[in-house]
Amino acid sequence: MDFESSVTKYKVPEGHAAIFWLGQAGFLIKLSSEKRIVIDPFMSDCVRRLEPDKGFGYKRLMAPVCLPEELKPDILLISHEHPDHYDIDAIDQIVTSDTRVFTNGIVARSMIDRGFSARQVNILNKGSRIKFNDFTLRAVDCDHGALTPDALGFILDFVFGRLYFSGDTAFNPRRLRLPVSEHPEVAILPINGAFGNMNGIEAARYAGLLKCKICIPCHFWTFPLHHGDPQQIIDHIGSEAPDCRLVMLRQGEPYLMGDERK
Repeated sequence: MDFESSVTKYKVPEGHAAIFWLGQAGFLIKLSSEKRIVIDPFMSDCVRRLEPDKGFGYKRLMAPVCLPEELKPDILLISHEHPDHYDIDAIDQIVTSDTRVFTNGIVARSMIDRGFSARQVNILNKGSRIKFNDFTLRAVDCDHGALTPDALGFILDFVFGRLYFSGDTAFNPRRLRLPVSEHPEVAILPINGAFGNMNGIEAARYAGLLKCKICIPCHFWTFPLHHGDPQQIIDHIGSEAPDCRLVMLRQGEPYLMGDERK
């Protein structure tokens, strides 16, 4: 069964959310209401096109799980402007007329310049809080370096639990104090250890600070230059976050969130 069909046919029980990994830092979250929340989908090979001098460094090694137009997000969250998060070669196919986009000012202005309506594209600042029918979205700080000061993390507060998507970030406990104070049940963390992101050992340590029940690693094995060794977090999660269960997803595989508080 192809990915789009598997998402469509997947029946999410009430009080749960299905979290599908799209590869890189991309996720599709399906709610019991059938609503789809998509975060940072990277569906093309635009990074290699934009960085031809890197040779195979930014060649996409893992194929997209589906065509960009098959994602059909009701809500699209884009954490920052780097093209493996804001996919400029696929964004026109990802966004439908019904999609509501929430992102930082740089991405929002770029999308409006591309012809998207300002009514459809919403700017988030760190500290922004938006209430939806199914959840509350909060934009939180992350440390993705001085060249990307407006990069965001996201906390999604559901009735049944709290999901934290850290975005691209270094392991900087001072900057990450708010997520740590929230103790999210599920945390999605990068592990590639390059370009300002934490590695697998640091992600395990961060999971321990977060006191999360579930840790889902991402941002690895897409490009040769991005590195990433999942064995690091596999080896260290037990000692750094003994109450946390590691969930290693393959592309297109879901994790059903909703029972972590039981």
